[in-house]
Amino acid sequence: MNRTARIAINLGSWIAITAYLVVASRYCSSRRDETLCNRIQVTVKDSARQAIITPAMVRLWIENGPTPVRNQPVRSVDTRAIERDIRSRGFVHEARVYTEATGRLVVELSQRRPVARINTANGYNCYLTDDGYVLPLQRHFVVYVPIITGNFEPPFARDYVGSVGELPAETKKKLAKNYLFFSKLISFVKFLGEDSFWNAQIEQINVVPALQGSVSQDYNVELTPRAGDHTILLGELDEYHDKLGKLLGFYRNGLEYEGWHTYRYIDLRFRGQVICRK
Repeated sequence: MNRTARIAINLGSWIAITAYLVVASRYCSSRRDETLCNRIQVTVKDSARQAIITPAMVRLWIENGPTPVRNQPVRSVDTRAIERDIRSRGFVHEARVYTEATGRLVVELSQRRPVARINTANGYNCYLTDDGYVLPLQRHFVVYVPIITGNFEPPFARDYVGSVGELPAETKKKLAKNYLFFSKLISFVKFLGEDSFWNAQIEQINVVPALQGSVSQDYNVELTPRAGDHTILLGELDEYHDKLGKLLGFYRNGLEYEGWHTYRYIDLRFRGQVICRK
């Protein structure tokens, strides 16, 4: 076969393939115009870890939302609007919405993970997530996480919902010390949640005024464990890894022999020391 014939055959093949793709595309487009949305499939990717959001809840959002879905032509369903509406729900972290030629609307989402509940004496009552997002309490579920108590001023209003990192610059500047302490508090709570032992052991984080003469920050932290009758005086949040490391060593080498109910206070505020008081 000469070169000209090979070129003609290759060209003809590409023309045939292109024509097929055009026809198939038009056929699928026509079918898409005719197909009605008849099913909503919701997948909550991290539902095994927590069940704050359920597929039934998401379907209810969609069906009661402003965007028509059921029995609407697949092509006319505004998936971007549905995605925006789902993302606006506080505990939704990420969401993806698309339709299929079969008439199915598919929703895939992940949830924000609460790591603490803030419940202060001055009226703050909300959840804090692992990505630094503040969310209000919900009536239809309770998340069992450590509770942060005390009388301190977070760097946001009591009704604030959103990311702590996205607070206005003037707010961060005006409440610089509060913002710095709260940033450390977020890091500390995340550390507790990621450590299997401390996540199981600590149930309350109480914020109290700092010791007289403290210059680094205005607050100290006390911890209430689930096991034992003692209070852990952690002090300032600087070097909390080392402080909890000392405490873990004391748990293993001290309390296991003396008993978990021997002491009332375990003081970690002073470098290199674990001071116990009955």
